[in-house]
Amino acid sequence: MSLDCPRCGTALSTFALGGATAVACDDCGYAGVEADHSGEPRLVESWEDAFARFQEERD
Repeated sequence: MSLDCPRCGTALSTFALGGATAVACDDCGYAGVEADHSGEPRLVESWEDAFARFQEERD
């Protein structure tokens, strides 16, 4: 089964490793890699908050 690139229409190359499969286009660089976005968003601590937390732990 030959898949065509959604960007340029040429045939995609298929890569498989450890049960995972990805497709990529050698002509335009398209990479069709599946991603799971269902997880909980991570709370990113700002530098200001990190320094404040560090200072609180030192006091």
